[in-house]
Amino acid sequence: MNSHCDVSIHWTNVERAQLSCLRPKPSVLPKLLCIFLLLVLGAAFSAIAQLPVARLSTIFPPGGKIGTSVEVRLSGLDLDDVAQLHFSRPGITAKPKMIDGASAPDPNRFLITIASDVSPGVCEVRTVGRFGISNPRAFVVGDLQEYVEKEPNDSASTPNEVQLGTVVNGTVESSTADYFKFTAKKAQRVLIECLAKEIDSRMDPVLVLYNSDGHELERNRRGGLLDFVAQSDGGFIVKVYDFLYRGGDDYFYRLAIGNGPHIDFIFPPAGLPGSKAKYFLFGRNLPGSSPVPDLAIDGKPLEQLSVEIEMPDDAAAQYKLSSGSLIRPADSVLDGVDYRLTTRRGVSNPVLISFATAPVVVEQQPNDTPASAQKISVPCEYVGQYYPKGDQDWVIFEAKKGEVYWIEVFSQRLGVPSDPFVLVQRVKKNDKGEEEGSDLQELYDSDLNIGGAEYNTATRDPAWRFEVKEDGTYRVQSRDLFNRSQSNPSLVYRLSIRKETPDFRLVVMAQPPPPPTKDKKEAFVWTPFLRRGETMMMKVLAFRRDNFNGDIQLSVEGLPPGVTVAETKIEANKTSASLFLTASEGAAVWVGPIKVTGKAKMGESEMVREARGGSINWTVADYSNEPVQSRMTRDFLLGISGKESAPISIEAAENKVWETSLAGKLKIPIKLVRRGEFKDAVKLKTAGLAVLDPVKEIDVNGNTNTAILELDLTQVKVPVGAHTFYLQAQTKGKYRSLTPDEMKVVETFAKTADESAKQFEKEASELTASAKQAADALAAATKAVQEAGAREKAATEKLASAKTAAENTPAAESLVAARTAAEKESAEASAQSKTLTEAKSAAAKAASEASDKAKNADAKKEAALKQASAAKEASKKAQPKDLNVATYSVPINLKITAAPINLSATTPSAPLAQGAKIEIPVTIKRLYEFSDPVELTLVAPKDANGLSGAKVTIPKDQSQAKFVVEAKADAKPGDYKLTLQAGLKLNNQDLKVDQLIALKVSAVERTASK
Repeated sequence: MNSHCDVSIHWTNVERAQLSCLRPKPSVLPKLLCIFLLLVLGAAFSAIAQLPVARLSTIFPPGGKIGTSVEVRLSGLDLDDVAQLHFSRPGITAKPKMIDGASAPDPNRFLITIASDVSPGVCEVRTVGRFGISNPRAFVVGDLQEYVEKEPNDSASTPNEVQLGTVVNGTVESSTADYFKFTAKKAQRVLIECLAKEIDSRMDPVLVLYNSDGHELERNRRGGLLDFVAQSDGGFIVKVYDFLYRGGDDYFYRLAIGNGPHIDFIFPPAGLPGSKAKYFLFGRNLPGSSPVPDLAIDGKPLEQLSVEIEMPDDAAAQYKLSSGSLIRPADSVLDGVDYRLTTRRGVSNPVLISFATAPVVVEQQPNDTPASAQKISVPCEYVGQYYPKGDQDWVIFEAKKGEVYWIEVFSQRLGVPSDPFVLVQRVKKNDKGEEEGSDLQELYDSDLNIGGAEYNTATRDPAWRFEVKEDGTYRVQSRDLFNRSQSNPSLVYRLSIRKETPDFRLVVMAQPPPPPTKDKKEAFVWTPFLRRGETMMMKVLAFRRDNFNGDIQLSVEGLPPGVTVAETKIEANKTSASLFLTASEGAAVWVGPIKVTGKAKMGESEMVREARGGSINWTVADYSNEPVQSRMTRDFLLGISGKESAPISIEAAENKVWETSLAGKLKIPIKLVRRGEFKDAVKLKTAGLAVLDPVKEIDVNGNTNTAILELDLTQVKVPVGAHTFYLQAQTKGKYRSLTPDEMKVVETFAKTADESAKQFEKEASELTASAKQAADALAAATKAVQEAGAREKAATEKLASAKTAAENTPAAESLVAARTAAEKESAEASAQSKTLTEAKSAAAKAASEASDKAKNADAKKEAALKQASAAKEASKKAQPKDLNVATYSVPINLKITAAPINLSATTPSAPLAQGAKIEIPVTIKRLYEFSDPVELTLVAPKDANGLSGAKVTIPKDQSQAKFVVEAKADAKPGDYKLTLQAGLKLNNQDLKVDQLIALKVSAVERTASK
């Protein structure tokens, strides 16, 4: 995707096109309505609690087949003017779906085309529209036939029939289940897999398999996989439902039914960058594999296949996590790549091969007792399995005093449902030469959660810094505290015993506006989106590794013109920092990727690490009641509005570092810029620096755009150093989602739609009356034809009778005359009947045409009424809304010094002789308008007996003095470090500033007394 994307509809062109055709034409109104709905009704206005930001809830179907096109529908919040979709991998494109071949797009429907060279896997899709670029949603590129479920299929008697080798895209409704039928041949091993959580769904799927008689064959209450071998040819039914019988659009799934390959785990699960080695795949339906005796998961036998894999060796790849799976917060610290097995029956699911940090050593049996511990050389990565149940793996190694290692297990973070435990022992021999182990450390879960409730990074994988206290032998046990009742060979692990190598990884997340109350426990899905003049916050999390505690300087690359970033860092020993972006008043519309980078020094070398994106999957109203689902994202994108400006902007009046000292008082002028109809009072609250929490809120009335932030450091104890904080602002006003020109088009359309509805209603009434008249005429014509037919029949019968009589008595002139008269009467009746029949046909045609016109007019009337109703509703939604706005200020930089002076003293160039005095020139630089007296005192070290100095006061407004140091006659000669201390009072607080002085005391030769 290009880094620059035009996300707006050019309303000048749209308006021109619409206003030229604002007449009651049936062909125009649907197009116009569609365009209008795209603008106004494309998003559910989010309860008017915050400014709109694009948020994508669902894309359905959530995937498609390679080399095909698929129609999808979108749902979410604030998806106005969605003009395009952005995918995290190339080769996938999308265009809006048009309505019935018209020039107007169908709201939030797209046609996605997947190129034939796109590799299968989970990618991410985002919408691009009026309110920026949305959060990502998973979109699966598959290699099987795709099928979208059809209703009804909510009972075993009405299943959808599908073929093997098919992926079903569906959603479950509340309190229901979906049923699908397929056929399989005897001895065929069929795998049924349901993806839900893995593709951002809320659903916890349950799978049940029945035979054609309704007998249950298999069940999996944990979703995942059903594995069965057909005992005979026939049909089978699979039932899919949510574990808690929840449902709705958010409960979507992809159900794969087939006999393609499936990998349960790969061993070893890690490899060194640049290495080429043999790996073993364990799974099902792996062509060319061999069965593994007694190796099974949930009673289902596994197959084994060896493959050779070369790991990437470029530096960039070593610090990335290139995975087609969705990565949980705790797993964000991993580095690695995916592997898939390609076969004629399809491509397997991905398995992650993580990058090892030291040579890989594979577990060798027996190693399940201390006595049989496997000997290893450290550093290394020991890879094994918590298998069978109750398994304990022991390793033993030598270490030297002073060496520092990190002992860490990677298992749960590899996607394994394990709870690793580690025991570290010191091994010595007793008097009998027998080995005895003494426990040094037990390692349990790592409870460190640097992301809070929104991005919980706690893991059950333990880690410990092992500082070797003495040369000797050490032993480590690793086991799974969960693995006690059922054997599972997929419980793989990495036991990393590595040299301490300080490092870090970063994750960046967009932050929503500040909550209205401090104790609010909402967790919002949010995206990086800036209006002109707006400042937004991003949180950067630092996964510190191997005792790295230094500063991490943050920067942002790829920002468009008009967007600036406030320089910041993650301070030493801290795990997060806030990063602020600000859009200028002239910032142009833009959407594109940006890169957040962290740089840190480790000795003479510099570490540079790119931040990985993070996102909340679903908004949670109270995370104390409902856990937050979060994950890593594949990229990080920013959107800039080309339509809107922020309702209010806040910043310090000057862009500078604001300085004062301990006990000082600082007044920072604040300026506000109000826009639109946000003229109400504004509340300002300091944030971002915990010691400033007690600072009172500032109320700025609606008649002013300035304020003064007063910081009294006698009350708030801000420590010495450089700090950054910001202001949280809250105000209210009327928010207009449309510009005046856009609103004019909307109102014009609503008026036109109403007029059109009235005209169609009138036309329908007139045509209905005409149809009734035509129907009445047809009825009269039908009656006349019937009467004429009766007369024709009577005349025909009379003629036949007259002919018979005349034939029987040819000489009777009266009978001949009667026959002639009957012939004439019959001909006249026949002609009349024909004429009336033709009239009836014409009347019938006219009645039919009138009826069709009336029906058509009635349909147009109903459509027009519906359009008018929708237009009125949409116009109502487009009206200004009362909105409470919360926002951030531009960050404010603060510097606190130890005192309102700088102290300097001239170090004496000559030594101080015993019994002598020396003058030391002292200068103070007064800061922050401080003018009061300063008292100078000498603080001598304990070993400096015989050195002293009288107190000296630098008077008010003066800056220089001479401080006299005296050495007694018996002062001990040598070099001394003296402290010259300046004391002062500021706002009734005692402050001191120290200045070290190097002084040499020289001995004086004395004449011996007689």
